[in-house]
Amino acid sequence: MPGTFFQVRGTAGQYVSGGTCLALCSRCANVRASGLIFTDDTPVTIAQPGGRDSSSKQGHVWIDLDRQGNHCYEFTDSREAKAPREWLKGFKGFIHADAFPGYDDVFVADETFEVACWAHSRRKFLEAESSDPEYSKEIVDRIRELYEIEEHARAKKLSDDQLKELRQERALPILQRIRARLAELETKVLPKCPLAQAIGYAFRQWTALTRYTTDGRLEIENNAAERALRGVAVGWKNWLFDMTENGGQTGVTLMSLLRTALAAGVDPQAWLRDVFVRIDHERDFEKLLPAAWKEHFAGDLDAKRQDFVRRLAN
Repeated sequence: MPGTFFQVRGTAGQYVSGGTCLALCSRCANVRASGLIFTDDTPVTIAQPGGRDSSSKQGHVWIDLDRQGNHCYEFTDSREAKAPREWLKGFKGFIHADAFPGYDDVFVADETFEVACWAHSRRKFLEAESSDPEYSKEIVDRIRELYEIEEHARAKKLSDDQLKELRQERALPILQRIRARLAELETKVLPKCPLAQAIGYAFRQWTALTRYTTDGRLEIENNAAERALRGVAVGWKNWLFDMTENGGQTGVTLMSLLRTALAAGVDPQAWLRDVFVRIDHERDFEKLLPAAWKEHFAGDLDAKRQDFVRRLAN
């Protein structure tokens, strides 16, 4: 097998190219240098974290995703805040997140800004419908109006500047009415009921929840990050667990590369096979990343395929 490879103990993704990993590290840095990312995490099981005789424990897979679809997955053996703090040290820009306290130290005044998720807030009001159906449904309906504005913008294919203008004109008045109504409802419901908790969450996150109206590049929700982690959740039913921490690292490396390839419109299998051939003699690893590979090398692969088909036909 061409290229320089190292072996990682595990049953899936056993060999990973050293050069590919170097390129991955560079790509993760590029994602975090983009100034606008979506981030989230999900738990995974580590079967033997300390060796054969150790009991299982919970690890975490994290995602940082930019607007171009570049995926950077990370793996940790806990959910301690020190990991995202280290990755995002020096980050400047916008971070879409779901109110995880571990990010609080990352948000620096006038440099790093939290963008909260209205889907997450809406979910809390939906959960409150069983105990306070009338008031909860009222707020859910008003949140739906915000989403209708986003659907209209997508249908019209508005530019970022046009989207910002639309939100300022139509979304801000709705947000003001939502906030005023939440303040009224807060005085009417029991302090510890689900609706009160949903209202409290919205108030605590209000600045972050309304930030999407200030920049047309921002999204109303963080579902892009949640979608990027669905494959991990599906994996629980397929591969069940990571055998060791090394296996977890291998898994996120492969996920980062393959999901980025899909987002770039590249066939992951064809891309990875071609990269393994080129990596021995390609000095610029950036060219081997999916979007750049599509620009520089995909045409060569298509030409080879066409030539192969012609020879078969003859």
